[in-house]
Amino acid sequence: MTTVHPLVDTSLLPSATHEEKVIRTAHAFYEHLIGLWAPAIIEAAHETGIFAALADRPVTADDLAASLHADPRTTRVLLDALYAYDVIDRIRSTDSFLYVLSDAARECLLPGGVFSIAGKMVHDRRVAWSAWANLGEVVRQGTRTGTENDNQISERDYESLVGGINFWAPPIVDVLTDELRRRGADGGTPATVLDVGCGTGLYSQLLLRAFPAWCAMGLDAERIAPLAAAQGQRLGVADRFLVRSGDFWTEDWGTGHDHLLFANIFHLLTPASGQRLMDLAARSVSATGTVVVIDQILDAEREAKTPQDRFALLFAASMANTGGGDAYTFQDYDDWFAGAGMKRVATLDAPMHRILLAQRL
Repeated sequence: MTTVHPLVDTSLLPSATHEEKVIRTAHAFYEHLIGLWAPAIIEAAHETGIFAALADRPVTADDLAASLHADPRTTRVLLDALYAYDVIDRIRSTDSFLYVLSDAARECLLPGGVFSIAGKMVHDRRVAWSAWANLGEVVRQGTRTGTENDNQISERDYESLVGGINFWAPPIVDVLTDELRRRGADGGTPATVLDVGCGTGLYSQLLLRAFPAWCAMGLDAERIAPLAAAQGQRLGVADRFLVRSGDFWTEDWGTGHDHLLFANIFHLLTPASGQRLMDLAARSVSATGTVVVIDQILDAEREAKTPQDRFALLFAASMANTGGGDAYTFQDYDDWFAGAGMKRVATLDAPMHRILLAQRL
């Protein structure tokens, strides 16, 4: 499995004296600073068609450069950089290397797969790169004015991003499914799910696969709703997954839903609109139903930086930089729950996220 390997051998960096500690610290900071190399290298390979070319068969740098009408030397440099990051592999041929793209990497890096990150790379090129270059100005000026607007990412940019983060969903839904079963849910008892701001709909669609008697409705913008409908068909749950296009702030959600699902929604909001959304949830969920929040949620009472907390802290910087939003704490959500006449009944960790379950008082 590809992972992030250290680029500094710290065993060769002593730290006995003050100067040695400074030098060791400088190495650590430098390693952070060159982190921008990874997305630049991976996204350049996507942009130039390297991943698509490697999907067919192992190939040498010279042959790949010829097929792409690219410079042989810089093609080889980029391929070796991808190898250094474990994005691709290489095997020695007679007088050169053959570069290889694994089956798992192929599904991640080429467009069209359920768990492809190609949309994330498109989003980076359209939005993220220029936004990160402007972070200092964002800190000086802020991204919200007046009434504290919600995140202002465009539907076009959201469309490219939403499919590129599908891979978040399966391990999250596995954790959620285990908890729902522990709380008495089973595959044979009918239940309804309203997936608010559903994106591709993957979270509720995976729940439908786990609970065959359940039905779900996804609600999202007109440009996004067709993506959810198509994916429901692809995952074999189209007969139980309906999608409605519209603005979830103004659409009628109905009442009596067994489960309300908010996957990666609240980080887009302000504190005031977070409370407003929770009020809408409380009015729409059944008396014994469950509100499920999946998001980058901070444990502000704990000093230890868990993976979930680190991701939330860094994600908040990304949100601030691309139009607003924040990572909220357990206490923030508890306040919203209480303000809407609900209480938190479960807290679950996922690989990068946290899951909160709440019910009406």
